[in-house]
Amino acid sequence: MRNYFLIGQVMGAKPVTRKDKTTGINQSNTEVTVQYIDYDKNGELVMDVDVVSYDIKFLDEFKQNVGKFIAIPYLYLNLPKGTYLFPDEMMTHHFYSTNPLVPNVNNSTDKKTETKTA
Repeated sequence: MRNYFLIGQVMGAKPVTRKDKTTGINQSNTEVTVQYIDYDKNGELVMDVDVVSYDIKFLDEFKQNVGKFIAIPYLYLNLPKGTYLFPDEMMTHHFYSTNPLVPNVNNSTDKKTETKTA
């Protein structure tokens, strides 16, 4: 097991309801779209989008932070049946007003705007 961080910009958040196939019970989650943009060593644009599921209780928090940057702690498990990557519920996600990967020369002490437990 290893820890990684997904760092990107929150592009949107919406509620999603799915029916559990075994129990037949509807489960609601918050689906968060996170976009990562950077340039590779050759100067080419690299863009990736991930959709991350959180508990429905986080819907309002993510909607309020659309457009901000986020660092989401991830667990990476490599098992015989496959490799799995998912948000680490034992760690917190963090919101930033600017991209934490790009130095801000005008404000080198940029602070995170809010921290919540995932």
